Amino acid sequence: MKVSRRAFLKTSAATLMGAGLPGYFSSIAIGKEKKSIKEFRFSASTARVNLGAGPDFVAWTYNGQVPGPEIRVKEGEIIRVVLKNYLSQGTTIHWHGIPIANAMDGVPGITQKIVKPGETFVYEFEAKPAGTFIYHSHAKYQLDQGLYGPLIIEPAKSEESYDREYSLTIYYLQFAGHSLTITHADGNPIKPIETDVLRIGMGERYDVMCTADNPGHWFLAASEEGFGEGQLRVPIRYQGVQQKEPTMPSFHPRLHMASYENFQALHPVEDRGTERPRSYEQILSGGMHSPLWSINNQVYPDADPLVVHNGERVRLDYWNHSMMPHPMHLHGHFFRVVNPALPRERWIQKDTLIIDPMQRIDVEFIADNPGKWFHHCHNLYHMEAGMANVVVYQG
Repeated sequence: MKVSRRAFLKTSAATLMGAGLPGYFSSIAIGKEKKSIKEFRFSASTARVNLGAGPDFVAWTYNGQVPGPEIRVKEGEIIRVVLKNYLSQGTTIHWHGIPIANAMDGVPGITQKIVKPGETFVYEFEAKPAGTFIYHSHAKYQLDQGLYGPLIIEPAKSEESYDREYSLTIYYLQFAGHSLTITHADGNPIKPIETDVLRIGMGERYDVMCTADNPGHWFLAASEEGFGEGQLRVPIRYQGVQQKEPTMPSFHPRLHMASYENFQALHPVEDRGTERPRSYEQILSGGMHSPLWSINNQVYPDADPLVVHNGERVRLDYWNHSMMPHPMHLHGHFFRVVNPALPRERWIQKDTLIIDPMQRIDVEFIADNPGKWFHHCHNLYHMEAGMANVVVYQG
């Protein structure tokens, strides 16, 4: 039996994802094609919640739950989310990883006005491409306070077959007694690759499959990194097994952990854009004895924009000068991770990438989605302390 583990991250607490929210269906004509609309109604409010361990606590929630309701749709359907703000401060929803129209991206001050307390805002966009995504508030630290949830866009035609599927939030993931097979990175298919441990940065998503071929009572668990991730322990018991206590995975250096350089795009990616890329060096620094984090020694919002023109190939040359990893995220686009060991058409596509301390990694994207797009570290505390800038289209 094969069990799929769709894994994706928020920034701190690790918990199983919630049940789906029933949608309301209608249809809309786009050109000559009539597309169905799946509507969801979200109330942003405070509520007492329990994550399955420890006491109840007050969180900021969508529809009274953390994580928020799962949005699950078919590729090509129209997603409509009606957001009502019952919080004491303004909020928005960002559709992380989906290259949608700029006005729907949900970044206050860049793509929309903040939704004030008592106000309603309607988000509407086509569900594409297929993949595993997340939605979350993009106002201050509201994601960490509970405003996040899963968004799954199923392929119009199913690509894989499995028996069970779950959505999880994790950092370092291991399934005791089993290996994992990674099939997608940030919603994009990659050549399946086996690993013992899966590292997931803030904002990254991976689709992972596992063959249930080792009967027992096991934990699917995250390694403790100092932020409470180790509290995620999901017991998985095979039918007929009497063992009471689950076996924990053992995180040690000899385990194999697949990394970006091991990943290849499953299907060749079309090489588009200008022949020579427009390049921007992005030096990531800060911390130590400073509360600020910066790109090129500039602290957002006092940061130069990254100016691009429609149709250009753009290269971002990341160089991490700090002692902290930075999961860098670009709104509105997928980028390709430069890998000199592979032909260009096999470079993987992502929207979030961990840049480790003192590491250099380059990415390229095609400027094909006009607007103003936020580019930032997805560690909220680094972002709010200045590690961000904006991609701006001209012409």
